[in-house]
Amino acid sequence: MKNTTLKIHRCSKRFLIIGAAAVIAILLASTVLYIGAGRIFDYYSATDISENLLASVRPLSVTVCAGSLGIEYFFKTKESK
Repeated sequence: MKNTTLKIHRCSKRFLIIGAAAVIAILLASTVLYIGAGRIFDYYSATDISENLLASVRPLSVTVCAGSLGIEYFFKTKESK
């Protein structure tokens, strides 16, 4: 696994790290809103926002993975020419 991550281009690695951080931040915000619903925040609005944030995680994860693969493919084809 370490050899694989060392072979990834710098831009692709940066895109993966930033994307993973965004996914984690959205998951944390969703969790805080869901746990705090009714106690700290208004119940209905907090659960609605939490569900919307959670629903956006999967498309964002797919976009990050596809974008990273696209960047990697671009740089690998550019280097081989």
